[in-house]
Amino acid sequence: MTERHSFVLCDIAVVDGTGGPVREHAFLEVLGARIARIGDMADYAPRDGVEEVRLPGHYVMPGLIDAHVHLSGGRAEVDDQEIGVVAEPMGLKAMRSVYEAQQLLKRGFTTVRDISWNGFYLKRLFVEQQIPGPKVVACGPGLTRTGGHGDLFQFTPNYVAEHGVWGIVADGPEEVRKAVRRNLREGADAIKIWVSGGDNWPHDRIEDVHYSMEELRACVEEAHRQKGTIVAAHAENREAIEMAVDAGCDTIEHGEEIDEALAKKMVERGTILVPTLELIINWYRDFIPLGDEPRAPVRPEAFLYRDLYQERTEEFGEAYSAASEASFRTALAAGVKIALGSDTVYEPLTKYGEYSAREFRALVQYGMTVPQAVHAATAVSSEAVGMSHALGTLEAGKLADLLVLRADPTSGADVVYDAAHHARVYCDGKLTVRDGEFVW
Repeated sequence: MTERHSFVLCDIAVVDGTGGPVREHAFLEVLGARIARIGDMADYAPRDGVEEVRLPGHYVMPGLIDAHVHLSGGRAEVDDQEIGVVAEPMGLKAMRSVYEAQQLLKRGFTTVRDISWNGFYLKRLFVEQQIPGPKVVACGPGLTRTGGHGDLFQFTPNYVAEHGVWGIVADGPEEVRKAVRRNLREGADAIKIWVSGGDNWPHDRIEDVHYSMEELRACVEEAHRQKGTIVAAHAENREAIEMAVDAGCDTIEHGEEIDEALAKKMVERGTILVPTLELIINWYRDFIPLGDEPRAPVRPEAFLYRDLYQERTEEFGEAYSAASEASFRTALAAGVKIALGSDTVYEPLTKYGEYSAREFRALVQYGMTVPQAVHAATAVSSEAVGMSHALGTLEAGKLADLLVLRADPTSGADVVYDAAHHARVYCDGKLTVRDGEFVW
């Protein structure tokens, strides 16, 4: 039997992810991949065979978790959006996705939940521990109806089936069931389904519901048949959100039309909100900018004539942002469980790692206390990705995924956001990142 390496971090402060107070003058011992014990330095005594790592003035917290990323491997700007991603070879996108995942790890995100084909294989690659990478909790491609948010209208259906890294088209309960089974066959930890539109192009409207309740229930029933599988529902309008909650979806992605009644129902059901605030609140600033002279597309896209002459002004965009913020604050006030999810989708529009850190800062900017944001980015996010039994808090027996900081992460959002404060990252008890660089 291989002897497991043991070490202890001494003279540290512990932020355990539960939302409790900082534990000063502490030590944390790791045996192999797991936390062995946490205690007060007053009770610490050196032991033979246990390496001591003294880090006075440092704070240790659970590794951060981003519950909503797309390791798509594509490159695009606002003007070409998905065209710039889908037109590239799948192999090239898969190789780029390794870099993307590693950038997240360098910013302290030791676990991510991915929606793309690449996640199935990244999880296998990184678990071998031949190269550094975060734990990739894989959804695989999300389920979309024909013409839905994940169906890329710029290309023929056959081309989308071959090259669409984000979505798998499924219509009707039986196709939905088969798509879920197909993803589970590849090792899906979770299933993503686009219940509403997403406003990525002129006929993909946020206010439309894309799946029937029969289809949605088929998805949830089939996913939950394999116990422990999480169902994540992209739902941006109130009707879609309530359908997803009623159908038994585990997480609501985006969810920018939550009122008090819906928040109460989410609390009762234990439904987790992954609000992707940085993206949603800045949608009409960064992704679909509105102004006096919007740029005309090079060629006409598919559109709805009845919507063609509706003017979307900057005032419209600001009203949407305000309503999205109000929805988040309503959920927060009601006690809805809220996890961190960035919806990082491709570069250069959303830089991997940086955009996840910005989402942490946004949680605080729009209403959370810093300790609440730490709790959201660790313990609650571990629930959202179905890994709370092993991750998300610092407790004996849990995996030693650790972020070591030079300042108190509960003192201000910039401590977690600014990589200059990051001293070390441990994955499964292995020192992986030091001062932003891999030590592997």
